[in-house]
Amino acid sequence: MPSRIRAILMTGVLAVLAACTPTTTGPMVMRMGPGMSNERFYQIGFRSGPRLSAPQLSERGELDGTFQGDAKPFNSEQWGIAFDGAVTLPLDERLSLHVGLQGEFFLAPVPGYGLYSGLSYYIGSPTVGLAPAFAVRGASDFGLGDTDSTSSLFGMEGTCAFTVHPEPGMSLGLVPFFGVNQSLVNPGSQVTSVYYGAVVAAQISLGEAGKSKLEVSGGYGRARANGSSWNVPIAGVRGGR
Repeated sequence: MPSRIRAILMTGVLAVLAACTPTTTGPMVMRMGPGMSNERFYQIGFRSGPRLSAPQLSERGELDGTFQGDAKPFNSEQWGIAFDGAVTLPLDERLSLHVGLQGEFFLAPVPGYGLYSGLSYYIGSPTVGLAPAFAVRGASDFGLGDTDSTSSLFGMEGTCAFTVHPEPGMSLGLVPFFGVNQSLVNPGSQVTSVYYGAVVAAQISLGEAGKSKLEVSGGYGRARANGSSWNVPIAGVRGGR
């Protein structure tokens, strides 16, 4: 691709992302099996979710148009794709600590960053089980967007992954989640929002050693904030080791 065209495309994408408020991904913690009791597991990739402050910004007249809701679920002002990096730290054979970083990244950092942390507990055998988890999250655009406001989120989420392992190196799971968030648009707007839904996920081991893994997930969620309610398409891909 010619360098001039590449530069134009990059500028266009960054211009869209520069207005981003933090993307809320869910489920935050998605434990796809018992895992390794003596090794850390690192993951990096991309996941999608809603911008829960979009109805507040629309009410303040800080969106390009009115809030679109279900009419345009992929509208970039109410739905986004976030970089996601996470590490799972086993505390014992069943209990694990999860810590992650999310941000609106496309070749260069732009507004909308968040941190999350949670605990999961695996119940079952190596071939079938469930892993309830609880996580907390905070995120903000730090006032760096092109609106007049600073958008921040603080929340908590519960999940429970139901997983099966039909063969060595493969995990399949259904992961429902429910989260409650406090959406702050400063100055002057504070709204309690909820985000819930479910994803179907698959995690496949790569290579002979089986330590490298590819995880893909997809599903649907529903967001409710400031009197508005809208569907949220969910998709994600992460590599892990």
